[in-house]
Amino acid sequence: MSESYRLAMGRRIVSRTSAEDLGPLTHLLIDLPGARVVAVGLGTGKKARLIDWSGLSGFGPDAIMVADEDAIRGPVHERERDALDGKLDPIGRRILTELGSELGIIVDVTFDPDTGIVEQLQMADRSIPAASSLGSGTYAVVVDAAQEPAP
Repeated sequence: MSESYRLAMGRRIVSRTSAEDLGPLTHLLIDLPGARVVAVGLGTGKKARLIDWSGLSGFGPDAIMVADEDAIRGPVHERERDALDGKLDPIGRRILTELGSELGIIVDVTFDPDTGIVEQLQMADRSIPAASSLGSGTYAVVVDAAQEPAP
């Protein structure tokens, strides 16, 4: 069953070993050309941290479980810092084809909570397979021109 980016935001992150609530999910770091969630964000501002997807032991409907607090780390490079600052959040981002046509605005993203594989980029009127993504940044997500509707 797919998970919704929008519905996952704010879900509590809990340590499996200490059973402590570490805080709410604030961001998902998504590698769109790779079509997968690579990390989850915890906290905001300068105190924001990441947990690599491989450090999660479960992504459930009520909580996100992490093996222990040792899995929490700071951002290593600028793209991770941008993700924690919200600059790479897909919601509200434009979808452009590689030929420059705008297809719409992302309203949600679905992913597999077991694997982190991103499945669909949802717009108001239709969805696009995430595997068609060629790149993403602070302005837009670029997808294969084959995603453009026929005239």
